[in-house]
Amino acid sequence: MIGLKKYCYRVAVVLLLMLGAATGRGNNYDNYCSNDEMPSFLPLPPDSASVTLASDFAGWSWGHEMRNTTRGEQASWESRRGMVRMCTIFGDVLGIDITEETTPAIYRLMYRTGNTCMSNAEAAIPTYHRKRPYALMNEPVWGQFNSPEELQDDKSYPSSPMAYCWGTALALAEVAPHLQDTILRRGMEYGTSSVITGAHWPSDVDAAILSASAAIAHVHSKEQFLADLAAAREEYVALKGPAETNSYPSIVKILDAPLDATDYRFASDVAQYWQHKPLRNTELWTKAIANDSLTDSYLIGMLDACTPLHLSQSETPNIITFIKFTKFLLNIHATTLKKSIFRLRPYRLFGDKMPFSELSWKANVESSYPSRHAMIGWGMALALTEVMPDCQDAILKAGYDYGTSRMFLGASYASDLQAARVIASCDLAKLHTISVFSILLQRAKEEYQLKK
Repeated sequence: MIGLKKYCYRVAVVLLLMLGAATGRGNNYDNYCSNDEMPSFLPLPPDSASVTLASDFAGWSWGHEMRNTTRGEQASWESRRGMVRMCTIFGDVLGIDITEETTPAIYRLMYRTGNTCMSNAEAAIPTYHRKRPYALMNEPVWGQFNSPEELQDDKSYPSSPMAYCWGTALALAEVAPHLQDTILRRGMEYGTSSVITGAHWPSDVDAAILSASAAIAHVHSKEQFLADLAAAREEYVALKGPAETNSYPSIVKILDAPLDATDYRFASDVAQYWQHKPLRNTELWTKAIANDSLTDSYLIGMLDACTPLHLSQSETPNIITFIKFTKFLLNIHATTLKKSIFRLRPYRLFGDKMPFSELSWKANVESSYPSRHAMIGWGMALALTEVMPDCQDAILKAGYDYGTSRMFLGASYASDLQAARVIASCDLAKLHTISVFSILLQRAKEEYQLKK
């Protein structure tokens, strides 16, 4: 009987291997973790009563105009999902031919990372049941999609293909840091392509970036991911040579320029400013005033409320050091980015009185783009998610809300916040290549596991 069981098992294995060869997927790599372990925090999609929805319609209209252009051709090509497209897109950037046979480590990292991030996004979709643009606008599907089934009209938010691509881009930015700007730019373009085809609204893509960024932060706490990442980096260096850089991600290379009055999509930024202004006599306003603080003590207190430990220099010195160091690096980069592009703050553009006073001189002369608070809030939340994965949703919400407060104050536009959160996730990919950051992160992880 035992011999028969072994024989049947071997036959089954052979058949599975033959099937894998026939489908081009010889290895069925597992995700790095189950959806139950992954972060679930996401902001709600815009509803029909929100002026934020105007931004989505403006984005859809812009995408429609792009279809009969070279950019539209790119979007149509990218609408066909799967690893073949991912390998082509990022293989061109990395300067290598990515296949399971020739670059097994890089292929494995991309496959497992992409699927982990996509699965996490797909787990959120049933919560929202949001209609896709093409369905709501009653137009035919546009693009080279694999099958109509993948475009069910109530599966728009968040964009799972963008979660797949953005998670992959963040991982590859650690594999080849010297190409980080080009890798991350291609990741952003992939999301924009979904808007052009009418498969997703811009806010679906924004949500996918948040979801994938949080997912990548979480899998950094998994040994399998770290091992795959190290193997992929080693494989790339063996193929192409050293891949280090001292540069931080460039906002002007990764993102399009901020919107201005010459672009009709700017109307959404303006509308959201006016929508938040009447809330200045509410509890949200009081919280926003408090969140104007950028001091270490305030930020530590904000994060302390999300954890089972009491964060203090005496009780959790390694975690405190890690928080301060991460905040310092994010703040330095935010300062640099604000000098590269100047955008007048909303309250100044509309001639309003300064809604806060502590840093009035700085607010008057500093660019609103990208939002320093949103960049620090989301970046620190991602970093702490690696240290405390069991508190991830509370931490992510706190970091997200900290940045959102800037709209209540009239200090930043909605697009300033989103740009800041994108760059914060890019910064985390960069920080993981810095040895001091990695050492402090490991010490913080060990301290948390010891004391929780």
